[in-house]
Amino acid sequence: MNALRFLLVYILVLCSSQSFAYFIKGKIEGVETGKVILSHTYLDINYTDTAVLKNGSFSFKGRAPEVLMYQLGIVGQKNQTVSFLVSNTNINIEAKKDSLYKATITGSPIHDLYTSFYKIDWKPITARAGLIYAKLDKANQGGKVKVDSITRIAIDKEFAALDLANDSVVTAYVHRNKSSIAAAVIIEDRFINYPYYEKAKRLYDVLSTSVKKSSFGKKIKEVLDLDAKLGISRLAPEFSQVDTLGKLVKLSDFKGKYVLIDFWASWCAPCRAENPNVVKVYNKYHDKGFEILGISLDENKESWLAAIHADELKWAHVSDLKGWANAVALDYGVKSVPANYLIDKEGRIIAKGLRGEDLEKKLAVVFK
Repeated sequence: MNALRFLLVYILVLCSSQSFAYFIKGKIEGVETGKVILSHTYLDINYTDTAVLKNGSFSFKGRAPEVLMYQLGIVGQKNQTVSFLVSNTNINIEAKKDSLYKATITGSPIHDLYTSFYKIDWKPITARAGLIYAKLDKANQGGKVKVDSITRIAIDKEFAALDLANDSVVTAYVHRNKSSIAAAVIIEDRFINYPYYEKAKRLYDVLSTSVKKSSFGKKIKEVLDLDAKLGISRLAPEFSQVDTLGKLVKLSDFKGKYVLIDFWASWCAPCRAENPNVVKVYNKYHDKGFEILGISLDENKESWLAAIHADELKWAHVSDLKGWANAVALDYGVKSVPANYLIDKEGRIIAKGLRGEDLEKKLAVVFK
């Protein structure tokens, strides 16, 4: 069955009043009327459903094509949602208006298994992390002073030990639940979203065949495949887009020089905050053979041009002005900005995700 046909069948199943397989009901304390919205994504398409609140109570009926992560929110109330795994069971939600993310969810065994990781397995890790951060906060007096080298080394050792403990806990959970989609969700949470792709690859191989075929398993594989394609020493994929004057610019135009492929946008505050650092290294190393090719995820050309001018970004800039749908960003798997790839004279990737001092240190080594 091809993807389009499957999608049509899925929509028909959702619309059929005789096909209800899950029943989600709940009550939200602190709100009497209004609407709640239930949403999820499947086959890269977003689906939403709404229900009217009556004395704070609501209900939804539907069918999940497989175990998926759903989000529940209150219409008109931003930044207040709760996420939970849905299978075709009866699910009950008890929540408070101003802390929806703390909702108590019952009736979904797969969600219970997933959250058991955070309630049980990972709890000692967060407790230990809290103690280390408290120690660091005390040492630097809330960020007011620089920590002496001896204390810094000791704290860094504690963080390194904590990382090992975290890896051990995640690994044990995945091995114990390798036939459950919950294991794939935890891999995505802890090792894909951060990202620690090597660790994710190791644990992905542990998952059962059925879990690998799930939406979560496929997503992990997609990310890992893309990372392999864009790994260190790999040739950076060729691309071309138009610059601010409408002239076509290709990555291969810069062959023979070290190039920073820099993904950013005028509306991205962290990007704009990072731009002075990028300007600094450009000015320092440009004459030695360093170039930057900016890829903008803007949609508004005027905003794009204004930001280039305001931040004094004197290097080449291109964009198709399609925002997150920018063709180069999609090809490079960019999920957030700022993001960058540093390539050598032959067009091979030698570093990625460099910001602030890390970018300057890497270039110092390259041009030593």
